[in-house]
Amino acid sequence: MHFKRFLDFKTNNSDNSLVIFNNNKIVFDKDSKSLVLQSMFLNIDYSEAIVVGIGENIDSQFLAVDVTNCNFDLNAHGYTSLIETDIRNILGSASPNEISIIGRAQHLLHWLKTSKFCGSCGSLNKFSSKEGAFFCPCAKDMIYPKISPCVIGIIIKDDQILLARNKLFPEGMFSALAGFVEASETLEETFKREIMEEVGLKVKNIEYFGSQPWPFPNQLMIAFKCEYKSGDIKVDGEEIVEADWFDVNNLPKIPPISSISGQLIKSYLEGR
Repeated sequence: MHFKRFLDFKTNNSDNSLVIFNNNKIVFDKDSKSLVLQSMFLNIDYSEAIVVGIGENIDSQFLAVDVTNCNFDLNAHGYTSLIETDIRNILGSASPNEISIIGRAQHLLHWLKTSKFCGSCGSLNKFSSKEGAFFCPCAKDMIYPKISPCVIGIIIKDDQILLARNKLFPEGMFSALAGFVEASETLEETFKREIMEEVGLKVKNIEYFGSQPWPFPNQLMIAFKCEYKSGDIKVDGEEIVEADWFDVNNLPKIPPISSISGQLIKSYLEGR
């Protein structure tokens, strides 16, 4: 698939591939485990749906479709086992390609919904097919999809790593520390600040690991490894409710390797 943002989609093309959301849940086929559905087997009222093009092949388009305002019946289609679920429930079993597609779909739908009007004058924005972006006639400023950079990382101390539990995590789940980049900060400065704010530690030897788009709703996760320098764990009690040093042979429940945090932890375990 060639990534592209567009609104001039062809709803009559039976070869189109769709990523469908309903009431903030993703629709997928339980039997085939498919998250990308074929339009030829679906009956969608596009006049009531929110639709944005996310990519294309030679003969077909990939569309993100929000059917929340439609009369969408899970059983009124060629598929016989459509269900709805929170997107987080399927990320652990989705392939990297599927995560890329559904992440892009959710990200661009959020962009479409939040870019309808100009933030300066309140006028209805227009869409530039050339730029793949919205703009307002009052200023001609282009409104591209918002991307929010966020650092995430693990702290290494001898044969232990520091993992933390956010108040929104399921019971028993621990992960790497993370936080959003502030204006004028470098990624390394953000990483140090977030660690100090959330668990009260100083770190050293920060090393870049990798990155991953994370569509909740528009984050770009930038991952690091680092070493413990000094300090005692003091959780902030607001975002982080628990943090501890874990022996590599006795880890708590951690995120799946489909997430950058899971990949971070797995990489450390394999590289010891």
